[in-house]
Amino acid sequence: MSLKNKKLWIAIGVGVVIVIMIVANLRQRQKSATKVETQKVEERELRAIVSASGKIRPKVSVDISANTSGKVVKVAVDEGDIVEKGQFLMQIDPTPAEANVRQIEASIAAARAHMELDEANLRQFKVELDRKETLFKRDLISEDVLQKSRTAHDVQKLQTQARKQEIMRLQAMLSGARHELSKVNIHADVSGVITKRNIEEGENVFVGAFNNPATILLTIADLSVIEAEIEVDETDIVDVRVGHESVIKVDAYPDSSFKGVVTKVGHSPILSLGSQQQATSFEVVVQLTGTIPNVRPGLSCKAEITTGYREKAIAVPIQALTLRKPSELKQEKKRVRRRRISEAANDMTREEESQGVFVINDGEVTFHKVKTGIAGDRFFEVISGLEVGNEVVIGPFKALRRLRNEDPVKVENKKKNLE
Repeated sequence: MSLKNKKLWIAIGVGVVIVIMIVANLRQRQKSATKVETQKVEERELRAIVSASGKIRPKVSVDISANTSGKVVKVAVDEGDIVEKGQFLMQIDPTPAEANVRQIEASIAAARAHMELDEANLRQFKVELDRKETLFKRDLISEDVLQKSRTAHDVQKLQTQARKQEIMRLQAMLSGARHELSKVNIHADVSGVITKRNIEEGENVFVGAFNNPATILLTIADLSVIEAEIEVDETDIVDVRVGHESVIKVDAYPDSSFKGVVTKVGHSPILSLGSQQQATSFEVVVQLTGTIPNVRPGLSCKAEITTGYREKAIAVPIQALTLRKPSELKQEKKRVRRRRISEAANDMTREEESQGVFVINDGEVTFHKVKTGIAGDRFFEVISGLEVGNEVVIGPFKALRRLRNEDPVKVENKKKNLE
């Protein structure tokens, strides 16, 4: 065999070895490839929703309380009745108040009679004083007699003025007594529906004093404007604003939904009498823009408040997002070579986790840090870090947690991918 042929066979042998090594390496790489599920990054319509439960209530609800004590002698309405403002509702026994009015009226009549008598006496004393002043000028009576007449006239004048003041006092008392009498007839302060009646004919009512509240007789609700009073968790309340649109679902109407707008967001937590370890919630009021048929205050409801909306957002599936430290993304071999250095560095500094996704390119994955915006039910808005068309790993979770940069992967998507 010539030297030239020998070299040729050596070159062929080296090439075959290289090919065998490449094939073996590829097979080994395929065997070590992690099986994953993926999905393309697309533009989607996203809505950020805050869900909470609560109760239906009227915007205007008035409790009718007793302004005077006594026995209820007449009730003209019942629960469910529609009433107009000023309509008669019930009457408390007027006998004591009427007797007080008549007594004061009699006292005023007597005081006026006495005043007329005093005025007549005053006129008589005035005539007598004028006559004695004339006689005194003619030196027919002494000054002492004239002075006594003047004193009697002045006393009678003061007595007449006091009588007039007494009549004014009694008239003021009469005005108060008539006002108290008017309280026995209770009328509607607003138009609406009687949603609660707590009194029956023959029962006694009392006026509130100090720490004892007055008896609540009736509750009138204006059901033309309905609100949903809901309790929002502290983790969601920071995203809720006045003016946010909402959808209300009432348990009594499971097949219907009603639109509403947030009109009030509480700034103080709802106080609970239970355990201090209960979740903290805040009151949010949603005013319905439509009407609920046969609505009842206190109906249970659920609200879905839209806190964010994007018509076309670059969206990534929620399950694709993961948190990783820089050391967890390095290849295993590199970590082995630098284990001591890494361990020493970790002892000195604490690594910060980054949020991101694994993007597939040429059969390998690369971790991309992403910045997210609003969150929908199944997708996050991506503000930076990804582009439309990127293929990201969405599972399985166990495989996703073990992936590192440059790891080979094998895509095995299910027939029904995540929509």
